[in-house]
This record gives sequence, structure tokens and C-alpha cells, in this order.
Amino acid sequence: MSHSTKSRRLLKLILFLSCSYPKSKEECLEYLGIGDSAFYNYRNDLIEIGFNLIQKDGKYWIEHHRNDHQVLQNILHFTEEESWLLSQTIDFLDIPANTSLRLKQKLTSFLNQDKTIGSYLHKEKSFIVQTLRKAQKEKKQVLLVNYASGNSQTVKNRLVEPFEFREDFNLLWAFDTALKQNRQFKICRIEDVQLSPLGWEHERRHRTKPVDIFRNTGDLDKRVELLLSLKARNLLIEEYPLTERYISKISNSQYLLKAPVAKYEGPGRFALGLAEDVQTIGDPGFLEYLKEKIKKYSKLIL
Repeated sequence: MSHSTKSRRLLKLILFLSCSYPKSKEECLEYLGIGDSAFYNYRNDLIEIGFNLIQKDGKYWIEHHRNDHQVLQNILHFTEEESWLLSQTIDFLDIPANTSLRLKQKLTSFLNQDKTIGSYLHKEKSFIVQTLRKAQKEKKQVLLVNYASGNSQTVKNRLVEPFEFREDFNLLWAFDTALKQNRQFKICRIEDVQLSPLGWEHERRHRTKPVDIFRNTGDLDKRVELLLSLKARNLLIEEYPLTERYISKISNSQYLLKAPVAKYEGPGRFALGLAEDVQTIGDPGFLEYLKEKIKKYSKLIL
């Protein structure tokens, strides 16, 4: 194996183990396209280099200290999808211009996040993000004023403990002190923020959840299987780049997607929107979800 190939795989493994949630050895093998012995060699290399690689219950992840001067802490601001795309650019992958722009902005933020946040956030949300960042760094609770929830269909104040940003500072992971749960909050739905003098009380319970290939958050306890035409395959990868890892070629005109997902909404919208180019195979839960959606849609037609 060439030195450049090993370096690429080590970089991809670092990004993979630094994102979202712990990964199993099998997930790492599939992601890198390597065998057991190569994986253990890479694991030993990371430990020898000085990475705090944690292994527990068959899962691996890279532990990071909460120190903004560490480059790896900055890497965590990349979504798993963007990390995938970044690693692929080493192999000269052509990516959409808007994605390329986001990556350039984030590469700039490696050196000093706080000075660059304001440069690419809209002015109307810059204060909100800066206040939330301050609460995160000082481990303080903060009041989200008039948060408009899409799930509960309510607008009310939320007292939370913010601990991680995602999606170019458009999403926030925080612990909701009333619900006693870790929740994901959209910055655009926050009317205002008020920094609280109270410190974090639930830091040990701060956890993010995985984000699936359709950008939905939750436990990856569901599966979908779709037969795709070439058109559907191309559109799917363009809209959701991470799906490429789960697509296999059957013929020049037919492809198979088999993937774990957190929710059925993402693949459901895609399958129904391209019904003539997508054939749903499974799982049973997904088939039932589509049947219920079709019933509801049929009532809209007079």
C-alpha cells in the first residue's frame, strides 16, 4: 500500500470517529473498505500518534477535550456528510459549488472560530449564536425565548444547557431542563436568548444522537431498501451525498439502496416524489409508512 493511500485512510478514519456517535468496527471496515488486520493497524497508529481513541461495548470514538485551541475540537463542527465530502476531495471528487463554499468557510474557522462566526452568519442571528457559544464555553444555562417547535407545534420559552453546534451553526444540541432530554434546536426558530447565571446541572447526561443519511436525527433502528433507476440514483446522491456509500449497482439502469435510518420521513418523501423511478422493497415498517401516506394523499384528490 502506498504512503498516500494510508494517509488518506487515516484522515478519513479520524473524521469518521470524530463525528456524531460511536462507530462499530464493522462500520469502520465498510467505510474504509479494509479488513480486520488493517483496521487494528490503523487503530494502533492513532493511539501511537496521540489520539485519545476510546473503545467501549464494541464501539470506537475519538475523545476530545473541551478546548477551542485544539484543532480536533474544530473538526466536530463538520457534519458527517461534510466530513465525507471533504475526505473525498483528496481523490479529486467534484462537489457542488455551495458545498465547496461551506467547506472553505469551515476551513477558515479552524484557526479562530469566534472571529469568523460573525463573518458568515446573518446579522439577525449572530447575537443569538454568540450568546449560545458563550453559554456553551462557560457551561451556563440559557433561556431560549419563544422557541417555535415544529414537533409540538408550540411557541414557548425553553431553559437549556447548550453543548454542541451543527450545520454551520444553524442547529444546536442542548439539554432541555424541563423535559430532562437532549434535544436539537434550530437557530432560526429562536426569537431571542437570555444568558442565565445558573451553571450546567446535567453535564453527564449531555449526548447527541446519530444523524442518518437523509439528515434526520435519532437512533438508527429502521432500514429502507429501494430499487432505483439511474435517474433516481443520481438525484439521490446529489441531494444526499452520504447515500452513495449504501448504493450498489445491479445493472447500468438499476441500483439498490440498503441503509439504516432514524426516521422514514426522508426516504419517504424521496420515494413518493419519484414514484415512477423508485421501487420500495422494505422494510415492512417503511412499506406501512408509505401506505398510510398514500391514503392521506388520496383524500386530497377530489
